[in-house]
Amino acid sequence: MRVIDLLAELEEIVEKGNAVPFSSKALIDPEEIIEIIDEIRDSLPEELTEAKKIVAERKKIISTAQSEAEHMKAEAEKRLKELIDTNEVTKTATAQANEIMRNANASAKALKTGTQNYTDKLLYSFQLQLKEMNEKIEQNRRELKNMK
Repeated sequence: MRVIDLLAELEEIVEKGNAVPFSSKALIDPEEIIEIIDEIRDSLPEELTEAKKIVAERKKIISTAQSEAEHMKAEAEKRLKELIDTNEVTKTATAQANEIMRNANASAKALKTGTQNYTDKLLYSFQLQLKEMNEKIEQNRRELKNMK
């Protein structure tokens, strides 16, 4: 990720800054730091766009799963109506249709749950990365303020 690389570069500049004698402070080039901060600002919208794409993809996957479930249900109902032609077949047809309905509902539920879990994991990972970037930015800002 571009932002993490830039933060690492900031950290390296701070660490390699010339030490002020008898102090824990370091001399660094503010223009270089500001340039990197500007690059971070420019990169952040890309990260946010990526998060929006993940959310949109999640919605699309859930919508597809629901459509597939409705299609499977319609097919099951159609099959049930076709099987109810004779009295002898009715019991078997009803049992099969019910089984198909249960399977369709279970498949749709499993697909939806799996999709939600997958999307949640992606969003959680992205959230952790953003949190880490934010903490690094705050740390670097504190260090910059302490250098005054």
